[in-house]
Amino acid sequence: MTLSRRDFLWLTAAGLVAAPTLANGSIKPDARRLNLVLQPEQRHWFAPLGEPVALWSFDRDVLRLRQGEAVEIEVENRLPNPSSVHWHGLRIDNAMDGVSGLTQDPIPPGGRFLYRFTPQDAGTFWAHSHHQTYEQLARGLYMPLIVEEQQPADVDRELTLALDDWRLNEARQLDTHSLGDMHDWAHGGRTGNLLTANRQLKPQLQVRAGERVRLRLLNAANARIMLVNLPNLPCWIWAKDGQPLAVPEVLTTSLILAPAERYDLVLDIPDEATGVLPIQLESDQAPVDLAYLRVDDRAERRFSGVPNALPANHLPVIGAEKPAHRVQLDMTGGAMGSLRQAVYQGETLGVRELVQRKQIWAFNGVANLPDQPLLEARSGELIEIELLNNTRWPHSMHLHGHHFQADLARYAKGIWHDTLVMAAGEGTRIRFRADKPGSWLLHCHMIEHQAAGMVSWIRVLA
Repeated sequence: MTLSRRDFLWLTAAGLVAAPTLANGSIKPDARRLNLVLQPEQRHWFAPLGEPVALWSFDRDVLRLRQGEAVEIEVENRLPNPSSVHWHGLRIDNAMDGVSGLTQDPIPPGGRFLYRFTPQDAGTFWAHSHHQTYEQLARGLYMPLIVEEQQPADVDRELTLALDDWRLNEARQLDTHSLGDMHDWAHGGRTGNLLTANRQLKPQLQVRAGERVRLRLLNAANARIMLVNLPNLPCWIWAKDGQPLAVPEVLTTSLILAPAERYDLVLDIPDEATGVLPIQLESDQAPVDLAYLRVDDRAERRFSGVPNALPANHLPVIGAEKPAHRVQLDMTGGAMGSLRQAVYQGETLGVRELVQRKQIWAFNGVANLPDQPLLEARSGELIEIELLNNTRWPHSMHLHGHHFQADLARYAKGIWHDTLVMAAGEGTRIRFRADKPGSWLLHCHMIEHQAAGMVSWIRVLA
């Protein structure tokens, strides 16, 4: 995934790939300094009889930052392959976005890269590789990223669940031979045969009867759309993709969680609750237990009724004005699709030739990252993109560096997203204001679809 030399030189000349400076508030002399390591990991999922499963990971389970506090994060790569770190959902300077080949060179094995930014928004985000993402995400190179509010939220307890699936072979090791399988890429993407929460098998998370719990949910899977059943107790949606709802929404049904989506929920544990309360994944057969809330004790109730909304992050106001830019993004391709040809690396190719190059999806007739952006806008201008899913498969669409609003009925009105799921044949319009200057990806986060063609970008000028 690379820009043309012409575009790279243009961006360099414009200063859009330079490191941020004190002038734009990205770095402060008193920045908090952290170190992260990308490293091999072993998970003892089948102990004591089975061998540990070899994965990749960060050297911590969760990264916690603070809203408005500048950080300098030095990432060391102890993996055998190059990599990078994308701070998914954070509105930061483009040079820090972590997309190898677009905003930075990949970090070589044994190398280091210094990321500098100030989190603008409090909420639930995540960090993951953005280099050969279809492989490195499948190997486990991700972690939840929590940006804490300046004032603690009104809850008794906070829990985080990062949900994932893993494809293991007969030896109960990660099935690396199927990475890059074109059948997966042309259909629904890579799905696994082992489900985990926080990289554990059916973990039990302690709560007390009478408590109000904040539950942060993340779908870290490559491609599996998860239909999550929460315990039958009072539950509200507090935030989506790190952005608080203006009014918390009661959750009365299963929660659709597409790859890369996050939700903050509020759960009220009943005074009479005992034992374990399952969190489940809906399946074609019986629901599958993902994790449990284990009620160990009883607390005196401090909170009741509808929770107060979280403090809003300062997002650009959209309003009702006419967009400065309107474009259409037509998704085509995939199995049972109508794609007959597409432009790939400047050349028009038929389907057979595209498949030989591991391409089978297209945006506006172009497979994979084009030389020219989908649109070019100045910072602050209002943009509207009409997304048309003219394929037989759902897609989880993610825009880097921005949050947007959409008109899909499955989401609460006025909700903000950095990622949303679109059903086969569905269309929607997303609206947002161009934010920080640079080159920002727009792609399907069912990652095999991105690798096989579903990726474009927008250019924001100062």
